[in-house]
Amino acid sequence: MTGAGGLRLFLDRSTNAKSFAQAVRELCPDVQTIGDLYGVLPAEAVQDQRWIADASAAGRICVGADKAILSNLLELQAILEHSARYLVFTDNNTPTRQRIKHFRELHDQIVPLAGIPGPWVYKLTRGGLQAVSADVLQARLKQALQRIQHPTGE
Repeated sequence: MTGAGGLRLFLDRSTNAKSFAQAVRELCPDVQTIGDLYGVLPAEAVQDQRWIADASAAGRICVGADKAILSNLLELQAILEHSARYLVFTDNNTPTRQRIKHFRELHDQIVPLAGIPGPWVYKLTRGGLQAVSADVLQARLKQALQRIQHPTGE
C-alpha cells in the first residue's frame, strides 16, 4: 500500500463515525473530523459552506457521503470559491463497514490527489474514482442558480 504522504483529510458529518475515522487514520494519520474542529455538539450546527472553507484553508481534502454537494448551490459555490478538494461516496445509506472497505480499496488511488490543487470533486464509486472537474462544477453551479431564478422552469 502506498504511503499517505501529504494526504490531509477532513471528515464531514456524514463520515464522522468513530469507526470510519479510526479506520481512515490507520491509512492516513493526518485526519481531522468536523467534531475535532468545532466540538461534537457545535459541529451539528456548522453550515457546510463554513467547514468547506475552513478545511480548504487548512489544505485538507474533504471526505463526505452526501452526493447532494454536486447540485447544492451553496456547497458548489463554497467548493469553487475556496478551491476545495472533495471525495464523496455516492450513496448516503452505505453502512460504515462498507465505506471503510471501499475507502481502503481506493486508498492507493486517493493518495496522489494530495498533490492536485482544487477545486475538484472525486466520486468514490465501486469502479474507482470518478473525477468531477472544475468546469463541470461551474456548469452545475450555473444550473443550480437557474433553478433558483426560475423555479418553475420558465
